[in-house]
Amino acid sequence: MMPFPLRCLLLLLLVSGLASAQQDTSLRVLTFEDYSRLVYAWHPVARLSETLPEAAKSELRMARGAFDPVLKQDWDNKELDNKEYWNTWTSGLNVPVWYGFDLKLNYENNRGERLDNALFTPENGLTYAGISIPLGQGLLIDQRRASLRQAQLGVRIAAAERVKLINKLLLQAAKDYFDWAFTFNRLRLHRQSLQLAEIRFQAVRERVLFGDLPALDSLEAYIEVQNRQNILTQSEMEYNNARLIASNHLWSEQQAPLEIDADVLPQIAAAELQQPPSEVLDSLLLQAQSLHPEIEKFAAKLEQLDVEKRWAAEKLRPKLQFDYNFLRTGSRPWSTETQNFSLDNNYKMGVQFSVPLLLRQERGKLSLTKLKIRQTDWERQQTAREISNGIRTTYNEMLAIRTQVSLQEEQVLNAARMLEGEQFRFSNGEGSVFLMNQRENSMIGAQIKLEELKAKFGKSKALFYWSAGALQTQVAE
Repeated sequence: MMPFPLRCLLLLLLVSGLASAQQDTSLRVLTFEDYSRLVYAWHPVARLSETLPEAAKSELRMARGAFDPVLKQDWDNKELDNKEYWNTWTSGLNVPVWYGFDLKLNYENNRGERLDNALFTPENGLTYAGISIPLGQGLLIDQRRASLRQAQLGVRIAAAERVKLINKLLLQAAKDYFDWAFTFNRLRLHRQSLQLAEIRFQAVRERVLFGDLPALDSLEAYIEVQNRQNILTQSEMEYNNARLIASNHLWSEQQAPLEIDADVLPQIAAAELQQPPSEVLDSLLLQAQSLHPEIEKFAAKLEQLDVEKRWAAEKLRPKLQFDYNFLRTGSRPWSTETQNFSLDNNYKMGVQFSVPLLLRQERGKLSLTKLKIRQTDWERQQTAREISNGIRTTYNEMLAIRTQVSLQEEQVLNAARMLEGEQFRFSNGEGSVFLMNQRENSMIGAQIKLEELKAKFGKSKALFYWSAGALQTQVAE
């Protein structure tokens, strides 16, 4: 008969699970929450994603440069055979204004024997301040305003792309973490099962020596030890590989790769096995329609195309540019010694007009832009539907897995009862080593299946928030 303390040890090893590991102060625990925050903080991809908005802001700065004031100065002089052919001097300041017109302030001082009469200025020079206004094409929108608006929308696209990149990173990290957690729990169970098989082999061997059991039972027990040794070897290899894969996502603040030590253990907390309430589902469904990174990118892209369409439609209008400049002699237009401005005297005015006769390029551009808008809007609608259904399907998957976890927990308890009953029969000489091994393997298999379902639930929960584009938010909170 198997001694009573041995029976107690058997049940303790099988039912206790991870309790002994959590109580061992020599071991450290890396929770999923801490792991995710480390990935979010220092992973190169997370750091790289920060450059996307910065690059978009740089492009926005470049677009704003089209509205920078421009200061210019030209000097041209020619002398030949002691004759001054011409000496021209032009200084000016051009200030682009958002509404499409330019403000100008210029000073000219030109002289010379061969200078064109139209370029002559008074002896002390000529100052003029004026304005250049597009009355046709460019009045409502021009290339500068279109480029600036598209660059502003580009910042939104870059921000959405950053969220998408981080969400993808965190999802893969979550999958690798739960794989690591599962392989660790499976390895612990396999170690326990081998220990049990070795204890049973020693006990059976002693009973064989005393004549209580046939010699074949000793061989049966030893074969089970060998079988579990092989399983343990495979399990150790898979655990070490999973630990290394999980380490791929860990980096130090100095961007040095980190490796999870052998004495660091994963932990699936009880909170990670809780099903999000239906209110969370409704909230994420509503939030995803506007804040999901893919939807945000489509919204910004449609606005960019709308700007492009407005500019293409603007090009159908003829070009009509009106320039008017007030003239004053001298280099100090504010001086009271010079003549006053007058609308009917001392001015320079001009009008430029042009229009393509067929407008084929402009009409083709407008038609192509409208087609792009329709295509992008169709893609947005399809993506929005896929996102909504993806959120629902992952939520349904979580519900199913959570139910499976509960059922598997009951199955583990029932398997423990069956094993306890078989132990009692074996201790009384009614069972066999074969049946004991079968019951024990069934118990261990049920426990491994339970740990697998827990890891699967953790993955599905991460996938649920990823489907809604909110995985980054969960980690950052």
